[in-house]
Amino acid sequence: MRIKNDPRYTQIAILLCLVGLGATLFQVNITFSQLSLSVITALLSQYGFSLAYEKSFDWRSPLITGLSLSLLLRMNDPLWAVIAAFIAISSKFILRAPQRHIVNPANFAIVVLLLCGAEIWVSPGQWGSGWVMGLFLVVLGVSVLTQTRQWDIAFVFLVFYAVLLLARALYLNDGFAIPLHQLQSGALLIFAFFMLSDPKTIPANILGRSVFAALVALIAFYLQFNWYVREAIFYALFTASWLYLLGVKVCTLYPCRCE
Repeated sequence: MRIKNDPRYTQIAILLCLVGLGATLFQVNITFSQLSLSVITALLSQYGFSLAYEKSFDWRSPLITGLSLSLLLRMNDPLWAVIAAFIAISSKFILRAPQRHIVNPANFAIVVLLLCGAEIWVSPGQWGSGWVMGLFLVVLGVSVLTQTRQWDIAFVFLVFYAVLLLARALYLNDGFAIPLHQLQSGALLIFAFFMLSDPKTIPANILGRSVFAALVALIAFYLQFNWYVREAIFYALFTASWLYLLGVKVCTLYPCRCE
């Protein structure tokens, strides 16, 4: 593998940029203790599991996971940063299908802690909303995804989710200002471009990624507007990952019915 062509370096640089901007310009509550504990725990956990599973240690993936958790996860006690990073990295080694992870590590950690009632939260509005912020995140996200050649999954998700929001606005006679404001959410765009598009946890072909993205959007929309779940997008990705694995298993067992 040629280092200069590895898109993870670009992703790491952009995530570091977002952490810096979030802590300063956008006044997101990203503390140095949370950031350092998330990153260090992720790196140490990766190293420990690599030794235990006799695999080579790669610092890039756990660094991305630690930075992603720092961008999205909020807490009062920094100890939760350690727990979240450990859960995220352990899922990469324990919850596996052939040649891939079953779940996105950072997403898995967030959902597990939320379900366990941990004193953490993920506020979709923590990064604010507005066309300047939205455009900035889109440009950064596209710069990463064009290198991985998997920009389609973020695009399909955002388009499908936008259609659902616009249809709801028309049904409720709300006008277009409300769904446009919802689509400018910084957390939504970070999720779409930097979490949903994880190449290790999504289908390998364009059709599969499109179906997967549409499924995530549909589940998120249902959870948010029928069950009023604030963290709907994270639960949606978690659920879709397991549904995708189930679909792969069914197609493996009954290939003639999946053609």
